[in-house]
Amino acid sequence: MNWQAQGVRAWLLQHLSALYLALFAVAVLVWLVAGGAHTYQEWRALLARPAVNVAVALAFAALLMHAWVGVRDVLIDYVHPAALRFGLLALLALALLATALWAFMVLLSVVVL
Repeated sequence: MNWQAQGVRAWLLQHLSALYLALFAVAVLVWLVAGGAHTYQEWRALLARPAVNVAVALAFAALLMHAWVGVRDVLIDYVHPAALRFGLLALLALALLATALWAFMVLLSVVVL
């Protein structure tokens, strides 16, 4: 794949993830204004619903993908030594992967318990 196609793919991922996050944020705000959960038990019951759990998991995935594309582009544009750029990208990937694993473990624990 050439660099132009990669740029279009990154642009598309960035915009699709931003769209999902915006729609998700609006849905959460509407739900909160309409009298959403106030106690821990109400939040847990809400997150235990499969549709809500999947929507939150997709929001985390979109957020992490959005962060990856954005920070990766900044590092590629502004960090010129290849070894340093590779190291920073690797650290970013590990940090985002760890965050993803943590988020999915939390969401899974809500469903299982």
